[in-house]
Amino acid sequence: MDTAPVPPTFVPPPPRRRGGCLTGFLGGCLTAVVLVFALFVALPVWLLSSGAEQVSFHVGPTQPYAVEAGDPAAKDARGVLRLALNGVITGAAPRWGGEDCDAAVLEAIERAIDDDTIDAILLAIDSPGGGVGASDALYHALERFKAADPGRKVVVQAGDLLASGAYYVAMQADWIAVRPTTVVGSIGVIMPGFNASALAQRLGVADASIASGPSKDLGNPLKPVNAAHVSILQTVVDDLYDRFVGIVADGRGLPESDVRALADGRILSAEDALAHRLVDAIGYEDGLDAKLAELLGCPEDRLVRYVPPRRPALGGLLDGFGASLGRGAAEALLTQPVATPQYLLR
Repeated sequence: MDTAPVPPTFVPPPPRRRGGCLTGFLGGCLTAVVLVFALFVALPVWLLSSGAEQVSFHVGPTQPYAVEAGDPAAKDARGVLRLALNGVITGAAPRWGGEDCDAAVLEAIERAIDDDTIDAILLAIDSPGGGVGASDALYHALERFKAADPGRKVVVQAGDLLASGAYYVAMQADWIAVRPTTVVGSIGVIMPGFNASALAQRLGVADASIASGPSKDLGNPLKPVNAAHVSILQTVVDDLYDRFVGIVADGRGLPESDVRALADGRILSAEDALAHRLVDAIGYEDGLDAKLAELLGCPEDRLVRYVPPRRPALGGLLDGFGASLGRGAAEALLTQPVATPQYLLR
């Protein structure tokens, strides 16, 4: 038997509280303010302060060195700071807490200059080279590190590559060891560039650059190659090349004529590099302890290896974010040519 449907019971909605929208809006604003303060003020301050409290410049020692930093016998110990220089040398700040980039290595060397517990730097290099300025900055920092104490030493252990700008940096080393498979050399300077003026003309693309002088847009790829511009750039490259050759000659104790014979950009095997006195030994890092002790004039069991502290990943990110905010687009447009020359050690 069919029954009549029961109508739904009407339940009145609860009374609206006055000021609900305003309260929600103010609450949301307060929450946003708290989050912004925590992210951009409290957290960076905590990272910086906690980093200073929890980790000193020295973290270690690591094996196979025998003397611990707190051991009474450490008063006769010799501190060896181990750093790793990997990848292309650009001078860029570390991103996401990366510690292997050359900017982080430069920072560690700069701090070691005034640290009297550091007697030597063991620099593990695996790099194809990079920018002239960034490479020279590392070279100069190592020079200052050694000048601060005549007894200090720098030892380089190469990985797969010790080429170009990386080899430039290694010229401050008192001893260079490479693996049997290391590629060495590539002594030279290059300014990469291309010219697309013929293609642009075929496509109907015209250059509309406005420059303050005829040489402001050196290397403009949309204009035909200018012999005067090429001469200017070649002069700069030649000057940088002469400096590179001189640094190698001084660093390796070789006649400049011998260096120039090899400094045509070629790469060499480990055996060839050793034969031409560009390196001192072929081997692996586990064989460097005896050499370090010999250079420092102490027993091997008095060596203490240190490594620099790790930068907090978020701290590195905030550093990069702040640096990016500081660059002005207008300044870049006013000071940079259309195609900025890049001088690389290769």
